[in-house]
This record gives sequence, structure tokens and C-alpha cells, in this order.
Amino acid sequence: MNPKNAMNITHPHMARRRGINRRAFLRAGGVAIGLPFLEGLPARSAWAADSAPVFSLYIVAACGVVGNKFFPDKTGPLTTSGLAEMTGKATHVLAPHAPNLLFIRGINFPMNGPTNCGHAQGLSQALTARPAQGGGRTVASTGVSADVVIAQMVNEGGAEPLTLYAGNRRNGYIAERISFKGGGAGQVRSADDNPYSLYSKLVGLADNGGGNSGGQVAEELVRSRKSVNDFVMEELNSLMRMPSLSAADKLRLQQHFDSIRDTEVTMGEMGGACSQAGLTTSAYEALENGFAFKMDGMIEDVAKLHLELVALAFACNFNRVATLQHGDGTDQTKYAVPSNASLGWPFHHISHRVQSDASSGNNPTAEQAHAEIDVVRMKTLLHGLDHFKERDLFDKSILMWTNHVADGPSHSFRNVPTIIAGNGGGYLKQGEYIDAGNVTNNRLFNGLIAAAVRDKTEWTENFGEGQGSGPIDGMLA
Repeated sequence: MNPKNAMNITHPHMARRRGINRRAFLRAGGVAIGLPFLEGLPARSAWAADSAPVFSLYIVAACGVVGNKFFPDKTGPLTTSGLAEMTGKATHVLAPHAPNLLFIRGINFPMNGPTNCGHAQGLSQALTARPAQGGGRTVASTGVSADVVIAQMVNEGGAEPLTLYAGNRRNGYIAERISFKGGGAGQVRSADDNPYSLYSKLVGLADNGGGNSGGQVAEELVRSRKSVNDFVMEELNSLMRMPSLSAADKLRLQQHFDSIRDTEVTMGEMGGACSQAGLTTSAYEALENGFAFKMDGMIEDVAKLHLELVALAFACNFNRVATLQHGDGTDQTKYAVPSNASLGWPFHHISHRVQSDASSGNNPTAEQAHAEIDVVRMKTLLHGLDHFKERDLFDKSILMWTNHVADGPSHSFRNVPTIIAGNGGGYLKQGEYIDAGNVTNNRLFNGLIAAAVRDKTEWTENFGEGQGSGPIDGMLA
């Protein structure tokens, strides 16, 4: 809750009255404001609607995958034991969540192939399903991205989606390029690379000018699941009994605490998942004053922290839509995987199979290193899936993972790997590996948008540009 919306304790009428216990008032009002998760929470009716909300997270990774070592060899059912046995495939690490996964092959971007920098153009198509314009650091989308479309319909007041970044935004070439506003040519939306920014909003650790006592009280409330009104009941009753407090001010004070209680009821409907449990708090606090991005694998740690926070934000109904760009087009991270020990190459060179940011080669050791990096990145995704499961989100969420190119050497826009976790409120198929049939990704988003907005409206439009309309055959439950 924004303190500006709370009762104004320095109102001149209040200042003239005598006998009001200012310490009690400050404690009652200040503790209430310190309750975590209040700022940005939608109205209670948004959660208590007939149809439960559906939350959407879109992840776009970088530099492609090693196709023949990524997905299973054949389409069909996904089982925990079956996927776990496929140790030669990067996605085998996702086996614990196989019943909640949908693997899709045969999805293409609208452009037939890159005409400039494939990395930049791929990023700009991944969530817009529209051809990119320009290239390199000036590339842009030709339309709005799916996350923005969904947020406008399902977020309270059309609030913009969370936009997060795991990677070196200061690399001097391609930074964020996946979330775009509408209005003619899409305008790229800035992403936040420091997980502490969202963390401080969610758990009330931001200093409000009086030290961190508000955050400490908030933590106690979360642990005990008490009402904030119960926590300050003595002070509240004392204030309400004071004859010097006017009837109008008593009414305002009561309305203030009633609104807090109403929000707490909303949180109760969300369940215990809306708590700090499971967060790597020490890691977030270490980033309070910013961080210098390191090329030693730090990217995966940052991505995991972002994923933890998105799960919490969804569980608390703080925001219903988020994006995470995982890496950039010229990723210089030096992964400590076995096959890179002899090479010592940054990921971008490994993906090109040659020590170059421009040419492509066929170094077999680099290819094996890329396959090993795919496993590392799937373990990062697994970390996020674990948090989604712990917060009971699979039945009310859509988590999509894709890449900005299909593979490293060719920068192909055809057969881009796609993973869906969660059934979007029972709308999407799970526990299956399907072939989309060589379609453009506009049909993927037709299905995902329809799943995400059903508690608000019915999606009947055709998103983006591509061949055909409607959702992909076989993706619906």
C-alpha cells in the first residue's frame, strides 16, 4: 500500500487536536503500511473472480541449442521416468516436472532467415510473432509483444508486465530486445537486471526512512499469518476511543484498516504461497547496492533469482505477466563445463563453433560444450519450475521457454525449441511432446493469449503475423 493513500497524520486538523497519542498512531499506521505485498496488489475482486487468474511468464534464452541433444527423439507422452532416462538430451533434467510440461517442435519465426544480425532479429520476433526491422543494436519489432497484450487485459489498470534481464546489459551491443510496446513500430521496453529491485517491492525490505523496522514487522506478520489489525489492535482501540478524535477521522481510520483487512483476505485466498519462504534472501540483499556483472557463470545465478521472484510475484498476485531475457546475442559468459576446459571460449564463440563473433565453424569440442551449456540452462529452468510447484502455480500459470534462434552456427529461425510448463487453468495440454507442423509462432501465441485472458475476456484475434490462425493443433487440453 502506498503511504500516500494512508491517513495523513500531519493533517492540520489533527495537529490542532490535543490528547492524541502520536506514538500509538504512528505504530498503528506505520505497521499497517509495512505489511509486505500490499503495494501493487490488485483489488480483491480480481482474485476472487469466478475464474481464477492465469499468470504468464515468457523466457527467451540466447544463442540457440544443439538440436539433436535437446529434445527427445520422438514425439509422444512425457513421463518422469522416461524423460529421466534420456541422459543424452538436455531436457532430461526437467524430468521431475514431466507431467506438467509440453514440448513443442516445428515452430518458426515469421522471417525466413536473418538479413542482418540473427541474434537481434530473433529476439525481436520471439514474443511479437512479427518480422523484425533493422539489425544489430538498432533492430526493432514491427509490433507489440504478447506479454504487453496480455498485461493490458489482465493486470489491474493495465499495469505493464514485469520485465527482467539475466545477462550483461552493458556489453555495448545487444541488450534487451524481447518486450515491446505497441503503436506503429514496437518500442522496446527496458528490463531490470538487478533482482534486488523486485525483491524489495515484494518483501517490504525497502527503507521507508525509519530504518528497517517496517520490514521486520512484515516478516513477523508473514510468519505468524496474523492480521496486521490484530498486531496493533491495542493501539487501534485506544485511538478509536479518544473523544478528541472526530467522527470523520474515526471513520477514515476504520476505512483504512478495513481496506488492509480486505487485502489480507485476498492474501488468505492466495494461500501460504504468498510468503517469503524459499527465497534466497542473502543473495538478494547482497545486490542491494548494485552489482558488477561477471562472465564466470553469474548469469545463471541471476536468472535463478529472477525466477524465484516471479513465482512469488504470481503467488501474491502482484503482477500477472512477466518476461525474462536469459542472455544476449553476444554472450561472453565463460561456462565452466568440461568441454570448455581446453577451449576457454565465451558462449557466443562456442555457439558459432569458432572463435569469432561473425563467422561460423564446425569445431566438435565447441558443439559438445554447447550441449553441456544447454544442460546448465535447463537446470536453471528446473530451479524456476521447482519454485512454481512449491507455490502451487502449475494449474494457474503458463511458463514458456524458448530461444531467439534455433541453433548457433546457422542462426536459423526455423524449428525454434519451445517448452511450456503449466496448464493455464486447465486450457493447455501437459505431459506431451508434440509437433506443431512447421507453423509460425503467431499460432503458438494465439493459444497462450487465449489461455491467459479467459478470466477477463475471450481472445478471438489473430496475434502477430504468420501462416494460419488459431492455436497450434494439439496444444490445447
